[in-house]
Amino acid sequence: MENKTILIQGAMKIEIQKFIEKLQEREKIVIADYEFYIGKINKFNLIISRTLIGTINATIATTIGIEKFKPDIVINQGIAGAHRDSIHTGDIIIGEKCSNINSYSMPNKSRGQGINPFEWEPNKRAKEIKRANLELVHSFGKFLKENCINNVYIGTIGSGDVFNREIDRIDWISNKYGTLCEDMESIGVYTLCNKFNIPCIGIRIISNNEITGEELDENQAIILQELLMEYMKYRN
Repeated sequence: MENKTILIQGAMKIEIQKFIEKLQEREKIVIADYEFYIGKINKFNLIISRTLIGTINATIATTIGIEKFKPDIVINQGIAGAHRDSIHTGDIIIGEKCSNINSYSMPNKSRGQGINPFEWEPNKRAKEIKRANLELVHSFGKFLKENCINNVYIGTIGSGDVFNREIDRIDWISNKYGTLCEDMESIGVYTLCNKFNIPCIGIRIISNNEITGEELDENQAIILQELLMEYMKYRN
């Protein structure tokens, strides 16, 4: 990763604020309401991007980031909700794969026959699994497993414009897609990077678990940023 330009993304201000605070030679650029902060941390050339929330925003921000700044690597990071009762707040998910959990085909039903989301099936776009760069997966996996006090998992991130809070639905999605957690941005980022052949990775820290009743803790985003900055020291 040395001498490479790295685009680091977060949807919310709290997901990028620590990076911005530590950024040396900082310059802010705003393009169509999307914020980019250019600078260095430990000799790494960084672009910190606030993508805003949601798949469409993440896709737009990633497109701008790729076209404007020509990054060598894209890291999408932030908080996520757990999809397993064994995964808890503070655990970290490294997204070796990413699935679109918002893309379905439905059976034909006439008016008055009702709806049943459990009859829906993932369609072609949902089945087209997007992948992270394996070298990045191994590198971050090794570091985080050695330095994170909580558990670190490597697997599938589910992503879509939905905040699932129905436990049966969460279980259904996890069983269908093999997901460990869900967010609202990763699928747009992975799709763009895969098309542009840019190495990418999604790293998410668990902020809540509807299954176990663990309430939302956005401050987990700060912990993840601090860990990723430690990784930069480790790689420097």
